[in-house]
Amino acid sequence: MAVLTERAEQAVEDLTPEPVTKGSTAVSTAIHNAILAGGYPTRKIADFLHGTWLGHPLHPVLTDFTIGAWTMGSLFDWAGHMMDSDDLRQTGDHLALAGTISAVPTAITGVVDYSTFPEPSAAPVTWHAVLNVVNFGIYLASVRERRRGNHTRGAVLGGIGLALTCVSAWIGGSLVYRYKVGVNHADKFEGPKQWTPVMDVNDLPPREAKRITFEGKPVLVYRRYGEVYAIGATCSHAGGPLNEGKFNGSCVQCPWHDSVFDMKGGHIVHGPATQKQPNFEARVRNGKVEIRFQPQS
Repeated sequence: MAVLTERAEQAVEDLTPEPVTKGSTAVSTAIHNAILAGGYPTRKIADFLHGTWLGHPLHPVLTDFTIGAWTMGSLFDWAGHMMDSDDLRQTGDHLALAGTISAVPTAITGVVDYSTFPEPSAAPVTWHAVLNVVNFGIYLASVRERRRGNHTRGAVLGGIGLALTCVSAWIGGSLVYRYKVGVNHADKFEGPKQWTPVMDVNDLPPREAKRITFEGKPVLVYRRYGEVYAIGATCSHAGGPLNEGKFNGSCVQCPWHDSVFDMKGGHIVHGPATQKQPNFEARVRNGKVEIRFQPQS
């Protein structure tokens, strides 16, 4: 089974022409740039839709409502046909409508996440997006036929839509488990538990970021006026190098997808990241920069 899954995932990439992935990436970038251009209001809306407040992406949560309603709707359609029950058919109609309504916010969160997908996942992300658009159109047609009294035609359309939804959901799972989209990419630290010198303070000019290695993992160290900050240097969203980002006050903006973190505590100021950065206490003592790990609460 694992071999078949791997071959199917590879086929998704092989069947996607390069112009399609480039076009998809261009659309994604345009959406992302529009969000950034809107300033603080649009970024806060995007943060909500990304799920920064939830601690993990919001989109997969909403897909459960949509897929669950459509699946149960098809089951009731089948039961209504087998038992010749108008009540069961009507329940199937209601569930198809409920799933189609819930697909709207699900799609909106998906579009926002689509605006910051990692480039290696361009092919499956494109197929996932296209299939979901097609599925939504099919279910709109299904609901329309049901409301016109054409239950059988609506049920058939719903069955087709559900089958394609299963394919799209499989691709969504591949995005998580193979391409690590939406998972925490930040390195995990267990120490140092005691104050530990990591560099000479003279090697850390004010307002200049330095990337050091501790326990074989990168740490971002930054000095601003009389304060020193230290956080994990690998962005939790997609693994971007935070030490190459933009700095504003105590905040750093990832160079890959523009997540913003406050280095005072590693918490998220703006998404698409949904997980905070590993954080260290930092100080200058006897000409050395010392750090001490702060476990996340």
